[in-house]
Amino acid sequence: MENKNVAAFIKVVEFNNFTKAAESMGYSQAAVTAQIKSLEKELGVLLFDRMGKKICLTQEGKAFLPYAYNMLKAEEEAKNSVKTDGELRGEIRICAGSSYAMGVLPEIILKFKELHPNVNVIVKISDYPEDTTQKLARGEIDFLVCMDEENAYPEFLTVSKKREPVIFVTHPGNPLLEKSNMTLEEVVSNQYITSDRDIGYCALLEKELRKRGIEPEPVIEMGSPGAIINMLLDGYGISYIPEFMAKKQIKRGQLAEIKTEDIDIDMYSYYLCSRHRLINPIMKEFIRVVKEN
Repeated sequence: MENKNVAAFIKVVEFNNFTKAAESMGYSQAAVTAQIKSLEKELGVLLFDRMGKKICLTQEGKAFLPYAYNMLKAEEEAKNSVKTDGELRGEIRICAGSSYAMGVLPEIILKFKELHPNVNVIVKISDYPEDTTQKLARGEIDFLVCMDEENAYPEFLTVSKKREPVIFVTHPGNPLLEKSNMTLEEVVSNQYITSDRDIGYCALLEKELRKRGIEPEPVIEMGSPGAIINMLLDGYGISYIPEFMAKKQIKRGQLAEIKTEDIDIDMYSYYLCSRHRLINPIMKEFIRVVKEN
């Protein structure tokens, strides 16, 4: 199976268009079409459904896609293996939830780049698991970094997992901090700012609150964790966020944790990759850095 045909297949998938794929590769559309037909003939299946000018992957095409990515990765690994200077070269593609991308991932990426300056790191931000897990399964990204409940992703390989406490945080000047034994109802009724209420730790918090007969009353719902932190730093509101997001600010006295009733929400950070793909040297080194951090 010729890798140039596999590369053409991947480009057509990425652009969802034969003409644009051909332009990106410096080929004619006829040449790319011929490469796809050659690949289909070799595999004995149709990879694309063609409906006029529109195309979409067949079930066989979807099944072949992760293997196609692996083939090109294997070619890249082979080339890297014969480089004389011993330096890793290539790229690593990561998709991360916004909370983790803001809190912990930058430190890991900086450490990795310090060790391997010739590796390009591409990070995409998304908080929607359905979309990101599909990309991971298709081989479009190397790692998915996210927060979720325990044993949330059995279909993927977990290369690192860590429990992440989630806490209530506010500005140290908030007069509520002077009060001892604050109830959960009091906390979520005082300028409570929430992230996306339908996913992640915020959804689990609201579920737990309703079990206790408490109806949360957020004054602001904001999808950006960074924006929430900025509002808290400016002296407004209370929010429920992963501890790692506010750790530095709490240490500096810029933010303060609100002690309240115990709430049983266990969240974990996950580094996930596909069970079906080749773990190349770049990925192995990234995993090592993650585990040492």
